[in-house]
Parts: sequence; structure tokens; C-alpha cells
Amino acid sequence: MLQFSGYWLLVTSFIHIIVGFWVYGEPLAEIVSDGFFNSVAPNPFAPNFAREDAFWFMTLTAFFVILAQLCFWAHFRKIALPESIGWTLLITSIIGAIAIPISGFWLLMVPAILIIAASKNVSNLDIKCQKTEL
Repeated sequence: MLQFSGYWLLVTSFIHIIVGFWVYGEPLAEIVSDGFFNSVAPNPFAPNFAREDAFWFMTLTAFFVILAQLCFWAHFRKIALPESIGWTLLITSIIGAIAIPISGFWLLMVPAILIIAASKNVSNLDIKCQKTEL
């Protein structure tokens, strides 16, 4: 389950990058052409929302990759991730999908549910093992 979640999150991150360049191409080009340093929000009292949206949209991709790597890491060590990671991802994706129905938040529900399920399977296995050891 965790390995599938990892692949799902990696594919989601690649989709996120493609959509990011497609939707935010112009603000991203402006950030680069302004030298990147302090080019997203140089004046906090006169925000450039297009650049800020583009920056945070693209930055979020790194967190999907980190979570994918964490799923692979746990899978290959045959351990579960904490159930709270799955619940946090699920709650965030539900809130996001309600707030922005036409978005990629729906894609995060699949790995969230699989992380929760994998955690419950390991918890149930641990309880069974403890009972047989007694």
C-alpha cells in the first residue's frame, strides 16, 4: 500500500509541476527575469498575488515528493507511517476539495486512505503478535 502511495504521490507531483508551468507560466517567468532573489513579494504592502500563488503552488510539489519518499522508505523497511500522517493528508484534501472542487486535492485522498489503512494493518498485526507471545 505504501509503495503504491509513493508512486501515486510522485505522479501527482509531476502533474503538479506540469499544471504549474501551464497555469503560472507568466508569473514564474517574471520571477526568473527579476533575478529570483526577493522577486516573489518584494513589497509586502503591495503584494503580487499571481507571483505568490505561482511560488507556493510550485513549492508544494516538493512536499509531495518528500511524502512519496517517506512512503517508499517505510515500505522498504516494512514499517507503517504514523496514522496521523494519513489523517492529516485526508482532512487537508477534503477541506481543499470542498474549497476548490475543480482541483487536484481529490488526488491526495487515495494515498491518504492507503496510509491510514497500512497503519491499521500493522497495528492489528502487532496486537495479534503480542497476544500470541503471551
